Amino acid sequence: MTLKSRRRYFGLAAAGAVLALTAAWFLVLRPRGNRAEVGRLLAPLQRSELNVVMFTLDTTRADHIGCYGYGPAETPNIDELARTGIRFERAVAEVPLTLPSHSSIFTGTYPSFHGVRDNGGFYLGADRTTLAEVLKQAGWETSAFVAAFVLDSRWGLNQGFDTYYDNFDFAKYKTISLDSVRRSGGEVIGAFRDWLDAAPRKKFFSWIHLYDPHAPYDPPEPFKSRLAGTRWGLYDGAIAYVDSLVGEVRDMLSRKGVLERTVIIVAADHGESLGEHHESTHGFFIYDATVSVPLIVHVPAPGLQGKVVSSQVENIDIMPSLLDLLGLPVPPEVQGRSFLPALAGVEPGGPRLAYSESYYPRYHYGWSELKSLSSPEFRYVRAPVPEVYDLVRDPGELKNIIYDRRDIADRYEKALKDMEARFTGKGVDPLAPQALDDDSREKLMALGYVGGFTSPSRLSRQGPLPDPKDRILLFNRIKQAESASAEGRWDEAKALVDGVIAEDPGAMEALQVRARIALETSRPDDAIDDCRAALAIDPEYASAIYTLAQAYKVQKKWDEAIAGYERLLQLDPRDAKPHVNLGEIYLNKKDFDSAIGHLQEAVALDPQIGAMAHNLLGAAYLEKGRLDQAERELLLSLEKRPRIPDAHYNLGLIAEARGDLAKAVEEYKKEIGIHPAAYPAHFNLALVLMKAGSLDQEIEHLKAAIAADPGFAKAYLFLAKAYTDLGENLPEAIELARKGLRLDPEADSAPLGHYVLADIFDRQGRTKDYMEELEKGRRLEQRLKDRAVR
Repeated sequence: MTLKSRRRYFGLAAAGAVLALTAAWFLVLRPRGNRAEVGRLLAPLQRSELNVVMFTLDTTRADHIGCYGYGPAETPNIDELARTGIRFERAVAEVPLTLPSHSSIFTGTYPSFHGVRDNGGFYLGADRTTLAEVLKQAGWETSAFVAAFVLDSRWGLNQGFDTYYDNFDFAKYKTISLDSVRRSGGEVIGAFRDWLDAAPRKKFFSWIHLYDPHAPYDPPEPFKSRLAGTRWGLYDGAIAYVDSLVGEVRDMLSRKGVLERTVIIVAADHGESLGEHHESTHGFFIYDATVSVPLIVHVPAPGLQGKVVSSQVENIDIMPSLLDLLGLPVPPEVQGRSFLPALAGVEPGGPRLAYSESYYPRYHYGWSELKSLSSPEFRYVRAPVPEVYDLVRDPGELKNIIYDRRDIADRYEKALKDMEARFTGKGVDPLAPQALDDDSREKLMALGYVGGFTSPSRLSRQGPLPDPKDRILLFNRIKQAESASAEGRWDEAKALVDGVIAEDPGAMEALQVRARIALETSRPDDAIDDCRAALAIDPEYASAIYTLAQAYKVQKKWDEAIAGYERLLQLDPRDAKPHVNLGEIYLNKKDFDSAIGHLQEAVALDPQIGAMAHNLLGAAYLEKGRLDQAERELLLSLEKRPRIPDAHYNLGLIAEARGDLAKAVEEYKKEIGIHPAAYPAHFNLALVLMKAGSLDQEIEHLKAAIAADPGFAKAYLFLAKAYTDLGENLPEAIELARKGLRLDPEADSAPLGHYVLADIFDRQGRTKDYMEELEKGRRLEQRLKDRAVR
């Protein structure tokens, strides 16, 4: 395989911008060092034959690991790697979010170049060169084992990996979100063990991602109890757990006989605030708590044991350093630099400024993004109210000394501007909105999907946005509302988010949370109002567009819902969810060809969403009478997700259409066994049992259908008929028939209700009532026939 052709883009306004770079910044970017000394240290190694195992520990602070001086830590395996390897005292993450940070690690470039600025909705482009691609081309077998959906292959990090273990089982989760879909570290290590046992005898690169230190912290025993007495017991316990997994992998490599020729890297994508600056988790701020991360590199060379590097490095340095270590060329677009010269004790002169950013406040709340540069001595944060911190005297970053050290702010701001000019990829920042033709714009505005003509990036330049420092308490209340909502505490969630919106009517995420609460509590009109308010602030806010489309779908306003899902596809053509929803809508509209087209597209885009898509495809083919295709799709859906709703029900319909009533009974019973409240399966099973003369069982399943859905009119009518056929419970049969008619007086089955009443009244000698119901039934039956002809 050859690497994709690449082109490096720089967003320089003019050649003069380069000349304006500060001398200090040039020193940062120009690697120097005693290469001969580095070569001597690496001489015992067959560098081109080394294996590499790289751990990325999600949400792991450097200062909660033993070798970084944390007393309560139980991290003997990581500490041992540091003792016998290289520990970097100060490593800085570019983004305190998982996907953007890993994108920087694997491309060696800043977010402004690779373009991934947030979790979800961003994709690492195929035109970016990854570490795995370089190693694969150079002859390494590549594998990856990830623990969270946020790193699913759909986001693009699978580039260059022969094996990419994601395969998340969405059926296990009540709600699907980037945070909720995850697997334990033990499962990840199990997958790696299976791969290692089966791997051919050749050099390999394996990436192992462990998510356990991410909230909610829930380590297994004994780690949950072992550190219970410390302030951050569960968090520290989760880190202790992943440390034990690092030890397991090292033992595997030893048993395999490859440890002595394997480089082991322990890194982290970002840290965790743990309440500092009022932030409980991460993603919002870019202080040391969330961007100062561990970095340990264990190289099997005697001269590289027990080294501590005090120079500041960045996560983007991992890729070029590893390639340098293996003797491979570094792709020209890489913006990090090799830290190997630092191993010889010779560093570039001047301070090394590390970059961090968070666009999370802007994308989710309409508040300002944050950018920072830091040295080991100072951090400068570009914000509506700029910040400068003395990291030596004030390591907790509690006192903003901007007014005392304006010189630092000015110097770092100049360097930041120079960096943005030098390292911004073409078309990355700002991200342009999808163009709309006039007709589409007018239609979407009328339906509330477009709040105006201004993109968020332009909005940020038209006037100052709120400072995240001033909104952190509101942010916490929004997060509390989301937690309460996820647990079904709707009143509590709504009260919290109502208070946030009262203080900040422009908080988009708060409006979106309240819209979801409204939708979950059967108030789609309120959800529509809040979504429209959010879209008036940001017309590209995909979450609000999705919720708005869902609200219209609940109301069976199919055209409005279709407009929303199509808008989502304009904004993100690679998202399979709108196709699935469009397929379901077109099924309801009886436009089966359109349904099939969208569902096939969903499967092509995202095989992991296939279970639902295959299931709906089966239903669509069934409606078209293409029984063999329908059966094939339904069996595929069950193979991917054995407990998926409606698949066995639809297989029962296929069996009935083929005249195989025994098979139909079997499939309906399977559906009920998995989903006892599946009222259509109860109802259809009742009808099959009626044909077999099992009236008692028919009645049992009709009652179950009504219990599962008290609004299911047809079940009342057929239960009334069953009682009438038995000649039993005739007063109850009358009430059942009348209730079914009240629920849906114009249903295709409604004439049956009138005929059942007529039959009962005839038996009771109530001639007038009998004639009246008989005539009602005949008139309705004719009306329905006429309507069907039209």
